[in-house]
Amino acid sequence: KAKAEAESILIKAKAEADAIRLKAEAEAKRAQMLSETNFGQQEALLEKYSEMVIKSNEGVEKVIYLDPSINRESPFALGSLQNLNFDLNNLSQLAIASRESSGMNGGRQ
Repeated sequence: KAKAEAESILIKAKAEADAIRLKAEAEAKRAQMLSETNFGQQEALLEKYSEMVIKSNEGVEKVIYLDPSINRESPFALGSLQNLNFDLNNLSQLAIASRESSGMNGGRQ
């Protein structure tokens, strides 16, 4: 009985390991395919932007809201979607220029 239980545990562990491996392979393939599209590149830039905002807010204990219609130039004003779009567009242009200068074209001919 103990041997059968041990074999059952081993079979289950192998199945779980195979499932994890297959999931990782599928995710890697999905990421590769997505990175070759304009949407995927935008998503990657937005993810970096998000990480930057999260890191810049670490340790913040108090938040003060300033209405952007009153003082748009304040470094404390919240960013708007228009500014985010502008920033993403600029980042995209930098990525395109970088890719062109390094000879990469994102899989396009």
